[in-house]
Amino acid sequence: MQTKLTERALASIALPEGVPQLVVRDTDVTGFRAVIGRRCTTFAVEYRAMDRATGRPTKRVQIIGRQGADRGDGHVWNTTTARQRALEIIGKAVGGSDPRADVRKLASGPTLRSALALHLDGMRAQKRSARSIDTIDREMADYLGDWLDRPLALISRTECREHHRKVSEDNGPYIANRLMRHVRAVWNTALKEHELPANPTIAVQWNKEERRQEPIPWERLPAWYTTVMSLEPIIDAGKRVGARPGIRGDYQLFVLLTGLRRMDAATVRWEHLDLEHARLHRPNPKGGKDRAFTIPLSTACVEILERRRGENAVAFPDGDGGWVFPTRAIKDKPCMLCEALGLPQHATGSVIHLVEGKQQKIDRSTGKATRILPSPHRLRDTYTTACAEVGGLSGYVIDVLTNHRPPRGSVTAGYIDLSTEHLAECQERVTSFLLARMKPSPTTGRE
Repeated sequence: MQTKLTERALASIALPEGVPQLVVRDTDVTGFRAVIGRRCTTFAVEYRAMDRATGRPTKRVQIIGRQGADRGDGHVWNTTTARQRALEIIGKAVGGSDPRADVRKLASGPTLRSALALHLDGMRAQKRSARSIDTIDREMADYLGDWLDRPLALISRTECREHHRKVSEDNGPYIANRLMRHVRAVWNTALKEHELPANPTIAVQWNKEERRQEPIPWERLPAWYTTVMSLEPIIDAGKRVGARPGIRGDYQLFVLLTGLRRMDAATVRWEHLDLEHARLHRPNPKGGKDRAFTIPLSTACVEILERRRGENAVAFPDGDGGWVFPTRAIKDKPCMLCEALGLPQHATGSVIHLVEGKQQKIDRSTGKATRILPSPHRLRDTYTTACAEVGGLSGYVIDVLTNHRPPRGSVTAGYIDLSTEHLAECQERVTSFLLARMKPSPTTGRE
């Protein structure tokens, strides 16, 4: 059957009873056809290409796409887009190339999994932080697991855009943006070694992001402190080990008084500390080993650490594993933070570093968890706010205490070498400021 293939023409053609397929050839473009089946209509093109084995031209048929299906560039396959593709295929064949070979070449290229491995190897070579490497590896597996074994060149722009939209709806705008940034970075790494199409993440409509800086208001800090001090310490054989606030409470206080990032604080080890000189070294922070830093500790922080040393010895009679804030692993799990420190992976029942800093309360009647303390990162915001409000601390001091890079292009920062004594004095001032804010305000207006 022959006709000019249009959407209206296809809609008017009924598949005869007892006939599984009907081929309708286009009268405008020789070789272009639509194959009408019981469930769908598929576009295809017939062309002639040179057979390398015989040296003679041979007839070949290539499937273009299913009518109404996404073709990977924001459009669907219809008679117009399929005819255009048919002309491109015929043009390549006339020019001496085999269009099917182009498709096979794309399909034989690197997969997303192999490109990811290449990208992570590059990050390790650059001594990027174990946390960053773990985040990309884990999130790609969690949210793009069914893409990993696909050839990169066959991942379309539309797929990236639609997957980003779905993850935004199901899991939130920030993780969706971060996931597509992972894909973009992995693709660009592979592009250095392979011939690939343009990065498909250019089709992503990025979610608007705002800096999530949420310090605890000063009027709420006393309530926060009261909750921290009420946390149950470790219970061993029915007996309470140590004084309140226990390991998790001390962890919360330590984060507030140092401004450390959540996992930087959770993975502090005794060998990283010099309590005699009140100093803490972080060998592998955010940004990798090149960003290793040492900060002074206030007197109050040293007291927390001395308390932990004594109570850890009671709570973990076989040893705390060298962790300042220890816990026990509930299952076997790889940990890139431990790997970066040259330590064993998490094994069920073994002593490991504190993994989750969130504090929640479980309602026994409903089983629902309610957070009773804000995220530990909000404590970092609170610490940084205190640095700014205490007065007399330069921006350079705050950058050093919070392990932030100075502003780009800051030539002055390269000439400044702050003394340990000055930093220690600033740290004490910030701690005193925070301790004062933790105390409940005196009741006023009594009669």
